[in-house]
Amino acid sequence: MESRIIRIAAVLTGCILSATGCIREGSLDTDREVIRFSAESMLLRHDALTKSTTEAFTPNVDKFIVFGEKISSTDQRFPVFEGVTVNYLQGQVQAAYWDYENPRSWDWTSQSERYDFVAVSPADMGTTRENNAGNISVSTHYDYLTGAPDGGNQQDILAATYRRNGTNWERRFDRVSLAFSHMGSAVAIKIVNNSSNASVTLNNLRFANLVVSADAKVSLDNYGASVLRWANLTPDAADVRQLSPGTSLAVGDEWTSEYQIMIPQNLTWYDPALKLNYTVGGNTTDTSVPLNGIARADGSPITSWEPGVKYTYIISMRLDGGLLVTVTTTPWDEPVQAETPGILI
Repeated sequence: MESRIIRIAAVLTGCILSATGCIREGSLDTDREVIRFSAESMLLRHDALTKSTTEAFTPNVDKFIVFGEKISSTDQRFPVFEGVTVNYLQGQVQAAYWDYENPRSWDWTSQSERYDFVAVSPADMGTTRENNAGNISVSTHYDYLTGAPDGGNQQDILAATYRRNGTNWERRFDRVSLAFSHMGSAVAIKIVNNSSNASVTLNNLRFANLVVSADAKVSLDNYGASVLRWANLTPDAADVRQLSPGTSLAVGDEWTSEYQIMIPQNLTWYDPALKLNYTVGGNTTDTSVPLNGIARADGSPITSWEPGVKYTYIISMRLDGGLLVTVTTTPWDEPVQAETPGILI
């Protein structure tokens, strides 16, 4: 009997015996009630942004800010996360995860309780909790003129919400899986010289009558669904965000701008326009192209810029026959998996 016990102990060296078998020491979360996060969709969505634009749009993608609260069975609210920065960390053994200072723990006492979470990236955009008695809600001010918050480079705002109900008791300690969505629109301009025999020099492009500042609002509704919206929209009649290609296009040549991160807006409200300045044969022309109602190739008009959509306006310059303007729309990126890769055991 003694030799049998020794053999079993040898086999289980470095293991903890559990109801499901042997789990190696060091692979266990020492406090399985600590609130942990999964947010790989944020990294992937930022990757999609930088691949389709330029490095100038690369935000601080390795962190997000989170707000969270516990709601009791009597609808009392207890703050758990108040603007806490969560950082992406690369593990030592193929495992990637997110961490933050002063870890919080789940505090379940009843299946009728729940936890609500709201997260925003980048983490340094001055996101604040709104004071209201309802579901958790946060607000981030964005200024298109400065590319808030860094005063120059534009950044998309990514947002996510999550609700954990105590009714799913067996999963109450699982990681909070945040699936981030784009809150901005991406707009690019493509110029094509379709003239029969004239070259053209593009001097500059600029937008006018755009909504240039607004507040991005992120919350949950009573059913736990995400509510992402823009409020306090402020237009500006001045010419903004000038693009100066200084490019000469021979017949058949084309030029495409970088994507501009725009505040989603109704294009019927303030008569927004794209202004184009170009030179042909020593003569300079300044023309304005209204953005409201420009149609796709199938004839359907674009009357608003929606979150998470890329718009490419194609201006065909027929210097012997005017301008022809169409627009194409594509999803910003494909659906992405939001789960954290499995932890090695």
